[in-house]
Amino acid sequence: MRILILAGLCLSPAFATPALAQVQQNNPNAANQSMELNAQMRGLRQEQTTQTDMLRMDNQRNQAAVPAPNTGPNAIGPGRTGVIGR
Repeated sequence: MRILILAGLCLSPAFATPALAQVQQNNPNAANQSMELNAQMRGLRQEQTTQTDMLRMDNQRNQAAVPAPNTGPNAIGPGRTGVIGR
């Protein structure tokens, strides 16, 4: 799993930005633009992480709220109505 994450990160544009951050003669604002892009990417990753965490929490909460099956002496088996004498 770690290998897949590292492979995904290496392919992301965030690793390509240091080359863009170099001050260029024709664009003196290249470093600022690169840092702005990095900040936007970090913000998007943080938002995605937050949404993923919230979905995971909701899923765990829903699974915890499912009642346990009734296995006591009054439990009704599959295919039975629970009505006696009919």
